[in-house]
Amino acid sequence: MKSRHWAKIRAITQLVIWCAFIVVIVASRDTTDNTFFSYLPRISPFLGLSISLATRAVADSFLPALVFLVLAVILGRFFCGWICPLGATIDGNDRAIADRVKISSKKKISIKSWKYIVLITAMILSIFGIQLAGSIDPISLSIRSYGTVIFAYLDSLLKLVFNALYYVPLLNIISEFIYSFLKDYLLDYNKTQYYNHLPVFLFFAFILLLSLFARRFWCKALCPLGAIYSLTGKIAFLKRYVDTGKCTNCLACEKNCRMDAIFNKGTGTIEGECIKCFDCLKACKFDAIKFRFSFPYIGKDKNILTSDSTDPYPDIQFTRKKLFSSVAASVIAVSMFKRKPAFAKDHSRLIRPPGALSEQDFINACVRCGQCMKVCPTNGLHPVLFEYGPDAVFTPQLIPRLGFCEKNCNQCSAVCPSGALQLVPLAKKETTVIGTAYIIRDLCIPWSEYTDCLVCEEMCPTNKKSIIFKEESLLNKEGRKVRVKLPYVREDICIGCGACENKCPVQGDAAIQVRTPKKTTIL
Repeated sequence: MKSRHWAKIRAITQLVIWCAFIVVIVASRDTTDNTFFSYLPRISPFLGLSISLATRAVADSFLPALVFLVLAVILGRFFCGWICPLGATIDGNDRAIADRVKISSKKKISIKSWKYIVLITAMILSIFGIQLAGSIDPISLSIRSYGTVIFAYLDSLLKLVFNALYYVPLLNIISEFIYSFLKDYLLDYNKTQYYNHLPVFLFFAFILLLSLFARRFWCKALCPLGAIYSLTGKIAFLKRYVDTGKCTNCLACEKNCRMDAIFNKGTGTIEGECIKCFDCLKACKFDAIKFRFSFPYIGKDKNILTSDSTDPYPDIQFTRKKLFSSVAASVIAVSMFKRKPAFAKDHSRLIRPPGALSEQDFINACVRCGQCMKVCPTNGLHPVLFEYGPDAVFTPQLIPRLGFCEKNCNQCSAVCPSGALQLVPLAKKETTVIGTAYIIRDLCIPWSEYTDCLVCEEMCPTNKKSIIFKEESLLNKEGRKVRVKLPYVREDICIGCGACENKCPVQGDAAIQVRTPKKTTIL
């Protein structure tokens, strides 16, 4: 493989795959069937390994990741340069800011071992039931960021703009035509506003801003999935070779390498860092570089150099000191994450989606991808931050005041890639309890104002109403006796869908709210 066109082929392929990823994100607005959406995170071996450790069982739903591991043994760390949506995003971002800050080559190389510390720390935490992997895995992170933040921001912005243009004469003729097209093919059918969206955005923006320090800083230094592929890349069959008879040591390839994988004046390669972008092929004007398949450490030519046997940068090796740092960081993190006084004090409003495992098992299995939030037709699922402990960050929570659990929808459990949400058949949806409603009498209109209000009972979706009325004679605030229908919740029937809370006409906090089922075990 010597043609310079390989760099263009890779760039085009990367763009096509990224566009396909965006199409999948947009297509998830159709809540009729999004089962295919669940396969995206399953291509990550990092997620599969971490969930297997956390749940003490083989995560067989992540078997597709093995395909990419096998390909990585053959092709090297190609996933990062060809397929990863976060890698494609970072590449696009790097074009704007990568060269703003110049740092020394030595410093660029020294950060490469950090990702192994991140990987080992995440694995150790998984053993102790702390699922950090879902928050930092690039596939899960991309889905969460694009689905619940970027798409939501774009959706809201476009709706605001076109709704404003509607009132502009003449211009609204064109704008309404475009708006109609966007509503058919891009915009969400419902509102998309997510609680705690800002921390999700800031974390995503932080990763992109790391490019101020080096191109693909995240990929070089911090990405745990990249660490796994870096390990397989060291033994991969597809390698970079340099003909020293043709090489003039012009350093064009070294300067153009986005991963700083080239050293020794362009003749050496750190194979574990090479993402097969083929930019070096494009940069070389002397036809000195080629990629070819060979067995690791076998078949070298005296005029062809690779870095298989020598590594001039010992500081990128994963030493015992760095292993100790990983273990120490994990021990400290375990003690921090397992202390959750806020959860013990009040977790009554932590309503998980239908089909959720028990709380600790759910935290262990959830990959924080945000897919369940994206497909929720009522916009009722939102990311948790630190309200219920640091180990619950970015997991989904039903906030009924913002959106209730639709009776005829089970898409959240259908798209869950890890089994944290077990699939709930629609026939069993009405008997699947996720919470229990209770009435705050000081806020409830019939109880506090002595005036009939039938909204909660009318909105209750269960066939046999979970809310009933008892008509009683009471003295109102003027001292007159009035007949009032007082609402009561039948806890044996209520499933906690939150429709009553969502539609309650009381301003601010609803007069009827959903709590976790009373038998929920406190961690």
